[in-house]
Amino acid sequence: MSVEFHCPSCGKKQFSYEPRGRKFEKIVKSCKNCGKEYLDPRCHELAVEGIPQDAFQIGPYLFMLVLGGFIAWRGWYLFGRQQLGTPSGISWLLPSVFLILGILCIIASIVGIIRIKTGGKAKQFDKLMNESRMRMKDTAYVRKLKDLGYPLPQEYLIGLEGGSNEG
Repeated sequence: MSVEFHCPSCGKKQFSYEPRGRKFEKIVKSCKNCGKEYLDPRCHELAVEGIPQDAFQIGPYLFMLVLGGFIAWRGWYLFGRQQLGTPSGISWLLPSVFLILGILCIIASIVGIIRIKTGGKAKQFDKLMNESRMRMKDTAYVRKLKDLGYPLPQEYLIGLEGGSNEG
């Protein structure tokens, strides 16, 4: 289910997004209409929120592997079967689509599992964490986060007390 996000200042629609999707990047964005800054609900600061607990679970990939296998099997099964109401010239189309989609699901799930098991996904999160830590060293950025209502741990608020503007 897609959610629309509107600028808190002017009310103009900025984007639509899936609430379960996650981006790990700069949270503060500017409205294209009024120029005011807002917190992007799609984005998260890893240095503050940490790596999601479900990031390295292989269960969803195993489910996709089994589902892909079933879809591919169904495509293979449909080859040579009479499909009611389908012209004989295109009777290959539906089984081919099922077979290709199933194989793509299988490949994607295997790649995902390999990335988790070999540490490739962990390296990606390490890179994103380092980028987030660098952003959080910028007191001007941290001040914007605080002013916009982003919940910050005390360790990032300490640098704001003196009013310095490192960057």
